[in-house]
Amino acid sequence: MTLTFTRHPDAKRYELRPRGAAPVHVRRGAPDGHPLPEGCKPRFTLAADPSGASPLAVVVRRDGGRLAVLAPDHEQLAELRLPPRRKRWRPAYEIHLPDGTVLRGREGTVPSLLLCLVLLPFVLLYLAALALSDSPAGASTAPLRTAWKRPGELFGRAALAESTRGRFRVRGDGLDRRVAYAQAVAKYWER
Repeated sequence: MTLTFTRHPDAKRYELRPRGAAPVHVRRGAPDGHPLPEGCKPRFTLAADPSGASPLAVVVRRDGGRLAVLAPDHEQLAELRLPPRRKRWRPAYEIHLPDGTVLRGREGTVPSLLLCLVLLPFVLLYLAALALSDSPAGASTAPLRTAWKRPGELFGRAALAESTRGRFRVRGDGLDRRVAYAQAVAKYWER
């Protein structure tokens, strides 16, 4: 079974909307009444309700600056490694699972980069037409997607994939859904 969800940022809150299930709410910090292990600084909580009373997972910053995804009973589900802020060309996001599996996701898969090269002349024509007209261009992003795979599997199936529209897909056997939710928020969360 494949889990598909979309992230929805709002001015007051942030939530993930899985297809066919209740939304997952994201709150800053740790929930009240849930102490954290020593040396952990809370970043955000994934909860089933808007108040955060029933957390699914808590993402904390550990000593050394790495993000850890913890279950409500403080069991470590995964470690998230984000790229440096200054990295511009194909930043790499990593998910380290407790069994030693590493999933690495680079922005811009080979098919999406090829599609970008094919579409580039049309985009340049569109931008030239926008420059000649008085319409606002808005925020433009490259048509790229991100796929988290095991290292060395260039053409293998992705455990987690993000489309250009901000929709995430998780294979049923590849990754815990709480880790996928945490990675989706951590990628766009303010650092």
